[in-house]
Amino acid sequence: MLKDFLRFKQSLFSGENKKPLVTIVLLSKDEQKTITKVLRALAKQTFKDFEIILVDDNSTDETLKIVKTFSKELPITILNLKPNQFNYSYAQNLGAFNGQGQYICILVGHAVPMFNSWLADGLSNFQDPKVAGVSGHYTEVQVGYFSRLLGRLLFQLERRKRHTFDPWMTATNCLIRRDLWQRYPFDERLTECEDYDWACEMLTRGYNIIKDPKFSVFHSHYYIGKPGFKERLPQWQKICAEIDKRSRPRKSFTKLKIQ
Repeated sequence: MLKDFLRFKQSLFSGENKKPLVTIVLLSKDEQKTITKVLRALAKQTFKDFEIILVDDNSTDETLKIVKTFSKELPITILNLKPNQFNYSYAQNLGAFNGQGQYICILVGHAVPMFNSWLADGLSNFQDPKVAGVSGHYTEVQVGYFSRLLGRLLFQLERRKRHTFDPWMTATNCLIRRDLWQRYPFDERLTECEDYDWACEMLTRGYNIIKDPKFSVFHSHYYIGKPGFKERLPQWQKICAEIDKRSRPRKSFTKLKIQ
């Protein structure tokens, strides 16, 4: 799969290309418990043509100190939000806006890629020009934070399936085309479920959204002491019901001047 994608990448460019192919927008807020695991997993990726734009929401723990220790190993730029400035859509848009990659990868600071080929496998889906975005499954099984191998063995069977034309793209971990993001940035009027809205818009425009099990992550809110999927589901269902009422195609709102 990696060899196939490398051939695909080579076909995209002629001559020397100094821009990274992928911008990883990494969102953080007091992630000292997990950020080392995330960055180590990124450092081990078989595909390395990426930059990391870390968008930090006023962390008060050791998150930024830990991130800076990886500065010689990984190409990391840190963007600090102002107090009370955080909004998922805005943070993601800001990171993407400050990156150069042809593809934008959104990842949160407590989501650990399951595989060393995670990024390569996710990118391989874009050999189809009608694929707008790719996300993976995630599991709240906490053992994956300590042993990725054991975590993969315990990964639920029903979440190992590949889906196509799937509106449930998750910005916990996703990959999208920059040119389509420029046409429809994450809508900053939404406090959550901006990923679902983006996927719905792309499906309306005739593109495909893939859920690829090879692009999955370990992601547990319980591990970091925050409400998990079951607790947050009623709010998501309410927001998504409103999103479903939107007429499409439409324009999204962002404070950034995206060209």
